[in-house]
Amino acid sequence: MILLLHLLMTLAVAAPPTGLTVTAPEHDGGLYLNLEWTAASDDEGSVQSGTTGYVVVRADSDRGPYAIVATLDPGTTTFSDKVTDNPSVSPPRDSYAYRVLSLNRRAPPAPAANAGEDDVARYMADLFDRAEGTGPVIGAPHASVLKTGWGHLTMLGLIAVVGGLMTFFTNQARNGKEIFIRRIPGIDAIEEGIGRATEMGRPVLYVPGIDELQDIQTIASVLILGQVAKTVAEYQADIIVSCCIPIVREVADEVVKAGFYQAGFPEAYNPANTRFISSEQFAFCAGTNGIMLREKPATNIYLGRFFAESLILAETGFVNRSIQIAGTAEATQLPFFIAACDYTLIGEELFAVSAYLSRDPRLVSSLKASDWVKAGLVILLVIGTLMATVGLDLVITMFTITGE
Repeated sequence: MILLLHLLMTLAVAAPPTGLTVTAPEHDGGLYLNLEWTAASDDEGSVQSGTTGYVVVRADSDRGPYAIVATLDPGTTTFSDKVTDNPSVSPPRDSYAYRVLSLNRRAPPAPAANAGEDDVARYMADLFDRAEGTGPVIGAPHASVLKTGWGHLTMLGLIAVVGGLMTFFTNQARNGKEIFIRRIPGIDAIEEGIGRATEMGRPVLYVPGIDELQDIQTIASVLILGQVAKTVAEYQADIIVSCCIPIVREVADEVVKAGFYQAGFPEAYNPANTRFISSEQFAFCAGTNGIMLREKPATNIYLGRFFAESLILAETGFVNRSIQIAGTAEATQLPFFIAACDYTLIGEELFAVSAYLSRDPRLVSSLKASDWVKAGLVILLVIGTLMATVGLDLVITMFTITGE
């Protein structure tokens, strides 16, 4: 309250601003009102001028009471007011009244610091009565049904293009048409590692990351696990799956079981080899390292989301002289996998492998659609760069989203 009074003390008789208008912005969610006015005649844009700034006040009606929403520097003639910060708790009103008052270095004496609320209210009423400013102007926030700015139209167009491409490639895949996906070296490495484990009579260790099942990297890893389990069963080898999350263990168990069934060796499936270790990050890491040191897997496959445990796992596998294949979209962990593993799937290659191995029409279509969109965006970047170089900002405008 004291700070508010000190702020109001700077108000005094000064040349008023004029021509205040209050409008709702286009393509808005109904939370903002734009104010614009003509500067006071003695406003020269500096604190040495007669008008040293402006105060924007707002009320629910032109009768008040008004509250200060902003103090602005001299020379300012526009302001965007957010009428509420939490629409669910305090929804916007149908209309608001605004005044813009001139600030001046002279001020009437303020009430004492210990003044009561009634004294403060009378002081504020007297101050606003004597302050030079615009009359009350009513503004009504308006929520647009459809945000139709260039940026939003561009996003709508991209969504339509991606949806159309996915539908097209999904239909092609379901109709049996072969859709080309580049074979990633990591896929050959997985088959090579499984073959090596079979020759040595040792198991394959598979770690599907340490994140929850709903994480996209975990989903991709579980899809790859199904194909790895099928190949392991065909080679008549063993696979150990080390899980950090209980629900991931349950899903992985069903996936491995399905892989052995598809390979025609359901009797070879051993549920004890799909193991929940611990939900604690480094306890899980220690337990998985113990599996490596005790059971000496010939091949370690780390696919999914990893964090600080990545290098510990990979280093233990290196000491164990295992073939190691890793893949993650975590940019901070990729250097450790690249340094300590034999093959690494970098970023989106993890998702591409899941589509390549599973040949699920939905995964294949999303992969192909994203490739076409990326190619289009590269072309737009080149065109936009050339246009911006010669002073045309059309492409930049297309991808600029305004409003809320």
